[in-house]
Amino acid sequence: MNKSKFRADIQGLRALAVLSVVIYHISPFHLPGGFIGVDVFFVISGYLIIGQIYKKVLDNRFEFKEFYVKRFKRLFPAYFVTIAISSIFAFIYFLPGEFQNYTWSLVSSCLYVSNFYFYTKSGYFDSELQGSPLLHTWSLSVEEQFYAIVPILLVACYKFFHKKSILALILVGVVSFILCIHLSNTNISFAFFSSITRFWQFILGGLVSIYTLQLTKQKAIPEIVSIASLITLIACCFFMSHDDFPGFKALIPTLATTLLLAFSNRTLLTYILLAIKPAKFFGDISYSLYLWHWPVIIFYSLHFERELTAIDKIAVFGISIILGVVSYYFIEERFRRSTNSKSNTFLRVAVLSSAVCAASFAFTQVNDFRFTEQQRNYEQFMLNYKADNFRPGICFLTKQQPDISYYKKDLCIAQSDSKENIVLLGDSHAAHWYSAIKEAINNETQTLTQITASGCKPTLDYKGEARCTELMKWAFSDVLYSESYDKVIISARWDLNDLKPLLETIKNLESRGLTIVVLGPILEYSQPLPRLLAQPNSKEKIMNSSMYDSIAKIDSKFSNALTIEGVEYFSILKTICTDKSKCITVSQNSPIQFDYGHLTTKGAELVLFKSGIASNLNDK
Repeated sequence: MNKSKFRADIQGLRALAVLSVVIYHISPFHLPGGFIGVDVFFVISGYLIIGQIYKKVLDNRFEFKEFYVKRFKRLFPAYFVTIAISSIFAFIYFLPGEFQNYTWSLVSSCLYVSNFYFYTKSGYFDSELQGSPLLHTWSLSVEEQFYAIVPILLVACYKFFHKKSILALILVGVVSFILCIHLSNTNISFAFFSSITRFWQFILGGLVSIYTLQLTKQKAIPEIVSIASLITLIACCFFMSHDDFPGFKALIPTLATTLLLAFSNRTLLTYILLAIKPAKFFGDISYSLYLWHWPVIIFYSLHFERELTAIDKIAVFGISIILGVVSYYFIEERFRRSTNSKSNTFLRVAVLSSAVCAASFAFTQVNDFRFTEQQRNYEQFMLNYKADNFRPGICFLTKQQPDISYYKKDLCIAQSDSKENIVLLGDSHAAHWYSAIKEAINNETQTLTQITASGCKPTLDYKGEARCTELMKWAFSDVLYSESYDKVIISARWDLNDLKPLLETIKNLESRGLTIVVLGPILEYSQPLPRLLAQPNSKEKIMNSSMYDSIAKIDSKFSNALTIEGVEYFSILKTICTDKSKCITVSQNSPIQFDYGHLTTKGAELVLFKSGIASNLNDK
């Protein structure tokens, strides 16, 4: 077993982990796999904590109270300050229902069960989840649950099995990994948030700390393995996607971190790189920086009411670092080095947590009086709207349905030799049209088939996750290859890069005798439309949050290119807006969109008829 030694390279690993997560949250486009920083943290925690506990258990020196007091002194003070200040900002910026949801997330965070709370809120349309300032505490809850269970497991196993207790730890890790793989295929949100499906990552790190994995005395192999592992971690940050994660994908960053911890030593290049002063600095403040970065992102975006620009992203990054530094030096370090008695620690934690939660619950009553009944109605619409018209999990596959086996062909495919057969094809921005189109067509003479999946562009280049590529390949090579279909309605959340593959796809479909109708991009906002309508000065806020200019650029490019090719193209943007300042936002006193851009059932019906799409569908 390794002797306890300070490893400067671990601070570098922490720096890599926290910076990857922070950059991913600020600008996911630039670092799409940065979320793996959380997995790196899990392995590091297992390495440090399991090794520490096991050594003391062997020496008969382990004390539960001492262990938990050190954990709370290390983690809780900075955590408490973050949630207390976040609660103040939440009261200022949130609507009544949002603040009430925030309060429940606060309680679950203080009890270190926020991972399970956020799991209950997860789904494809999870604006509440993404807008929570405490969303990032799910990983802290996973760590605390690990801290709560592992000491008991190690002590109990050593008492009954002595040195064979490690076999029990390995068995727990194997079961955890099997559950991770299984649930990633059946309930991916639970697999992501659950501590049960993450324990294997901690245990791999812990096994490294217990056993010295020196497979060779030569320098070359540790150097090669360490460099390869570090390169792998960096590559994961740039190229790994969040879809189908954790699953087998999680093995890559987890094993890379494990091998770095196992093989790294002071003579290696990777150790020297990870131990440089900037890396040590970010490693030192990593916990506080992680705590602060997400609330900064949320409240900064709410304050300025826009998508983060390049300058905004730099500002958010800088503010997060400043708060992380202040938190580390004035809170973390001060309390970690304090000599308060053990008996006071748990009482203080309980009292302070209860006080913040009680205050937040009290202010939920006050918050209601700050808004009119109409504002509260708009907010309730946003919080309670169910997008059942998309037919999720049936004809619209989301991340909860990772492959084509979940698609219900018997319910989604409609075809008749005596009718005009229409296919609706695309992503969620196609699915939101289904109920309106179904209502608009003549069901006596027409049928409607729905083939849709989240994040799935309806083109022949087949990009995306399995649910998308499998569904589109099947649609283009099987369903649309048949001569049974007459018209294809194609819709998606278009961007400029989609135009070329879309044109190639249309030519392919037209060569089969199919009539193609393309629906343009919908107007989007940086916040949910109902939330903007519920704000004071809603017209000004809607203007500030509108992404009209960028959507208009896409719409114009698509309209020009498709019109030249003789394709029927409908501009949804021009149907909704006469110009940037004059856009339809409400129909029959209800918002036409329930989030940043998806249409409600009534909204889709309004736009369908106003744009002329409805009459086109019945024009043979």
